[in-house]
Amino acid sequence: MASDINGNCYLCGAEFGKTAMKDHLLESHGISDGGQNCYLLKIEGASDKRYWLYADVPVTEPLASVDTFLRKIWLECCGHLSGFSGNNHSQLSESRKLETFFVGDKFGHEYDFGSTTETIITFVGKTERKPQKEKVRLLARNIPPSFHCSVCGLPATVLCCECMYDSDNPFFCDNCIEEHEHDEMLFPVTNSPRMGVCGYAGELDVFAFNPDKVPPQK
Repeated sequence: MASDINGNCYLCGAEFGKTAMKDHLLESHGISDGGQNCYLLKIEGASDKRYWLYADVPVTEPLASVDTFLRKIWLECCGHLSGFSGNNHSQLSESRKLETFFVGDKFGHEYDFGSTTETIITFVGKTERKPQKEKVRLLARNIPPSFHCSVCGLPATVLCCECMYDSDNPFFCDNCIEEHEHDEMLFPVTNSPRMGVCGYAGELDVFAFNPDKVPPQK
């Protein structure tokens, strides 16, 4: 899958590709007048890197805070187990603090050990922020990939999980899906690497980019 899909900065609204977004965040938004010392994390789908995001997290937070965030924005469907693993596939404790890692470190996160969704987390830099209500703050996210109805070609809103296994295009629009035979295997199109897996329907994902909520720039 292509991985160069653009995304939006949630602090100023700017649009960049994945690599350029890292530079933008560190250069334009990485300094404050004191506050919390943080790591800038890049998180992307392991099997589909079109899905990516950046977040800052205080170094005193445990990995459990990252797990909670990932469940909300990308993963939670049925309360499955999850875990972190290092480069040698060793398990990492969710109580481990981010301050024990270094810039350049990379590890995996798995959600649901049956129908697993895996993400890759990379420590890409150190930064600062003013104290925040949320432990993990979303800084940037990919623009949702576009999918088109296999029948009429209009933008798709629904994915058929049955057709995923025998069709190159299992997506449908609201009109064409009314005539589709697999009416119990339909799930909404979501901006997540877990789209179409298990019962995931994006219910907890309240992180869609809204340009009207971007704070004014000084």
